[in-house]
Amino acid sequence: MTPPDAMTWITYVLNALQADIVREAAAADEYLRLARLLRQSCDPLSRHQIATCAANALSNATALAAEIVALGGVPPSVPPAPKGTPKTAREHLTDVRSALAHYRGRLAMARRFGLPRLQELFRNIILRHERDLNANCSSH
Repeated sequence: MTPPDAMTWITYVLNALQADIVREAAAADEYLRLARLLRQSCDPLSRHQIATCAANALSNATALAAEIVALGGVPPSVPPAPKGTPKTAREHLTDVRSALAHYRGRLAMARRFGLPRLQELFRNIILRHERDLNANCSSH
């Protein structure tokens, strides 16, 4: 049987990863909504960058789900995001910056718990968000 301390940190990590999956799925949904909205009105490069951001968010969610399974948990089901007014470019940039700060904190958590696979995962997610930020900044 696993000692209580180990169960506590595993539960903490699993809950954190589940929240991150929901965050990434919501980001992907928002990017896809924006892509549909701008389908006719923006240049192909901007549409490509938006699609890349959506793909990155979905990739992040999938990788997070794989880590949950590896730790013995079950990934959450993610309900569709509510429909509303799409975010502005400035709001997207704010979200990406917020995600960067969030995942830097998650990387520190993985280091603290000595979880090298999660450290690598969070490094990759940070790199994807940095690319998204750079792509968004260069297109606006």
